[in-house]
Amino acid sequence: MSRRRGRAFLVHILSACVMGHGLMYTERNPIDKTIANRISEHKSVLTLYLSIQALVASWAYIVLSLIQDMFPTTRRYLHPLKRVLSMVFLPMGFVVSSVYWSLRLFAPSLILFPAEISPTSPTPVHGLVKLPLLADIAMHLTPMLSLLTDFVFFEPKFSARQMAIAPVIMIAYAVLYATAVEYFASQSGFFPYPFLDASSFPTRLAIYTGASCIGLGCLMFLNRLHSARW
Repeated sequence: MSRRRGRAFLVHILSACVMGHGLMYTERNPIDKTIANRISEHKSVLTLYLSIQALVASWAYIVLSLIQDMFPTTRRYLHPLKRVLSMVFLPMGFVVSSVYWSLRLFAPSLILFPAEISPTSPTPVHGLVKLPLLADIAMHLTPMLSLLTDFVFFEPKFSARQMAIAPVIMIAYAVLYATAVEYFASQSGFFPYPFLDASSFPTRLAIYTGASCIGLGCLMFLNRLHSARW
């Protein structure tokens, strides 16, 4: 194994372990179980959290990278899938991290659940439930940092052709997500995120559109930065 591949392997194994902790936490977390009890037949709400989507997809990306590190001949088969995952979930991870930590610091009631929803959860903070620090980092920061590190140091930039189709892919994903969230709310009476509950329909449309534009802008900036760096 070359020195560069060795460094990539260490980054990938560390990322996989940290995100694996986040995945196990979502499985065992009392908050998730309480939500599942609250919404009974609407347990699929957990799949509507962008943090969960980014965590699962980023972990899958890193696992594919580990396989590629250990078996370089698999690159021709795994790399196209990795590029698609990176194109979608690198900018999504940026959006998740920036929105979550901004609201977490300055408007926590818009992103954290009220303590009464989960009385058996970790110690409530100011009436809200705070995740353990490692789980918080694993779910809301590591996916973005892992994909960003891999993209900048171990992957080539996206080609002009790939960047041309990126807006189509991201817009389609955003439309599907917004439709799923709005449909879920129409059936259950609430949204996955408190800040969506507190927003009117035009405001929610602005949020969906703004998040998509921020994600696309992030991808374009990182690709240009990658070009300048190399």
